[in-house]
Amino acid sequence: MIESNFNSLYPIIISIPHSGNEYSKNFLNSTQLNKNELKYSEDSYVDLLLRKAIKEKFSYVKANFPRSYVDVNRHPFEIDPLMISKKIPNFLYSRTNKTISGIGVIPRVSIYGNDIYNHLLSRKEIIKRLLSCYFPYHKRLKFLIKYLKMKYKKILILDFHSMPSTSTENNINIILGNNNNFSCDNIITSIVKYHFNIFKYSVNENNPYSGGYITKSFGQPDSGINVVQIELSRSLYMNEKTLKKNINNMDLLANRLNIIINNIYKDIISIN
Repeated sequence: MIESNFNSLYPIIISIPHSGNEYSKNFLNSTQLNKNELKYSEDSYVDLLLRKAIKEKFSYVKANFPRSYVDVNRHPFEIDPLMISKKIPNFLYSRTNKTISGIGVIPRVSIYGNDIYNHLLSRKEIIKRLLSCYFPYHKRLKFLIKYLKMKYKKILILDFHSMPSTSTENNINIILGNNNNFSCDNIITSIVKYHFNIFKYSVNENNPYSGGYITKSFGQPDSGINVVQIELSRSLYMNEKTLKKNINNMDLLANRLNIIINNIYKDIISIN
């Protein structure tokens, strides 16, 4: 359900939580929506854009299951009690904006706001998804952090996502989210931004995406654990309406991302 690799030679971890596209028959049979609608919730092809970087060098963790099944970029208790057939504990996180909107750890609605299910889920089903998908992702990420921190004073987690081009005004290409400067050292954020700027990408920081649960929960810059969420505009590499790849643009962006990540690595090494 998850894919990962550990390489102690580099103080960078690549996190790819929302590009999974392996839809089980059980999940598809349980939803009232068609697969095409569910796929619009994915960060389509982000894993392919990073394939060279994760194949050749860097530690990474990637979710193969779809975001509409389990969203690992949420708190594990962001569970909507109205989705479940039996009463559950009154978790503090069951009333967050994300949960109320239907996009908690087990999403209730699609990107279009349509109900994914026409029935309530059992507690057993919720627990199964958390145990088989959510916690293994976070456990692996914690493992990678722990062992890289044994070797390096400062490490960097690059948490990659994609965003609709309509998310921002003025056609911003990249948004870097560092929890409003609480999840990443300012110098390291500047390094990441600099290497995107070299390729003339327009970059915003923290607006409108400052980082999700992964950024906020793992980022501890005072302890040398830095996390930056990177949102890539989908218009850079795909047709947002049809979800079809633009092969030429995709190859260009993939090659540039590989160069950018390698150059970030060199700068991180220099300040370690």
